[in-house]
Amino acid sequence: MKITKIFLLALVPFLSQAQDANAVIEKYLEATGGKDKIEDVTTFKYNRAYVANATTDYDEEVVVVGAKNQLSRKKTLLKRDFYYILNGNEGWIKIPMGSPDKKATYSTKDLSDKELSELSLEAKDGVLPFVNYDKKGYKLTAPVSAATIEGKATTRLAIEKDGLKREYYFDNATGLVVREVLIENGITHTMDYTRYDTTPIGVKLPVAYTYINTKDKRKTNVTTKWTFDKPAEGVAFTK
Repeated sequence: MKITKIFLLALVPFLSQAQDANAVIEKYLEATGGKDKIEDVTTFKYNRAYVANATTDYDEEVVVVGAKNQLSRKKTLLKRDFYYILNGNEGWIKIPMGSPDKKATYSTKDLSDKELSELSLEAKDGVLPFVNYDKKGYKLTAPVSAATIEGKATTRLAIEKDGLKREYYFDNATGLVVREVLIENGITHTMDYTRYDTTPIGVKLPVAYTYINTKDKRKTNVTTKWTFDKPAEGVAFTK
């Protein structure tokens, strides 16, 4: 009996933390119209443009089919397309060869186990990793807490899975995420969201943000277009 009481007393703080986190997420879903619309979305596409006014500017098209553990990432840099493909337990990169002004030919190289794992984690995270985070294998790493971001009162939610750490800062006034921090392989990536738009499925999602990381420390402006209608159409998950 004493052991049971001790166990229950130890469990209470964790239950409280989960309840607080769920309340923050629930407010976000209400604010974005995502309740009962976004939780089960596992197939989607987004197109992003990364602009820092440098030669490293690039465009990106990502297609995710989470139920099949598939992900296709096309990065267009200097008018050349690089492909990163995950198809189940296999993955590879296709690198363009030859002159950019001629029809592209590709060299194909298998991804490492680490690269496969990272893409698989991304495919399983869905549109919003923090929604149903526990079912996706994430755990809370700290109680939700207050934080000030650019003068705004926010609530911080921190989760972690397989060494991948995510922090979200929810605006207390609007319920929306104003900052996301991703810590991976010793590099901190920070996204400050500046604009949300309503997507065709009736859910508000971020479509513009500023990005910086602790490796190159270059501020980049990013814009996003979301697609949910037949997003995987025309995408080949084959070599």
